[in-house]
Amino acid sequence: MKIKFKETIEKCDSLEQKLNELMKDKQALERKCSQLNNRVLKLGTELKEEQEMNKCLRANQIQLQTKLKEEEKKLKDTCDEKDRQITEVQEQLRDVMFYLETQQKINQMPADTRQEIQEGQINIAVASAASSPGAITKQTSRRGRGKRSK
Repeated sequence: MKIKFKETIEKCDSLEQKLNELMKDKQALERKCSQLNNRVLKLGTELKEEQEMNKCLRANQIQLQTKLKEEEKKLKDTCDEKDRQITEVQEQLRDVMFYLETQQKINQMPADTRQEIQEGQINIAVASAASSPGAITKQTSRRGRGKRSK
């Protein structure tokens, strides 16, 4: 009986040791589980923040794309208007240059020719055909040119 009692006490001690080890393991696993749960909660919060930031960035991107399209349209309209104005100024410059060249040519003509132009009568005769019976003679009448208005 003493031997059985001794064996039972040894078995009991052995089981108590196992129980203590298992309790330590359980506590370590509970701490680890708690740390992992905290980490999961933290990562979940970070994920929500990242998703919200992504949503805001997409909204900003759409706004910026819309603004860019508006600015590109304004730029195109401005360029078109500038091109139209340049074309108009080039036409005006061509008209002024033509006027100045004509004035210069008229001023280089003899005085009697200028007088004829002012009176509005110009006679043009072809020199080689002047002696032939079908000579071409042209008379024109010109009135003073007024200022152009735009």
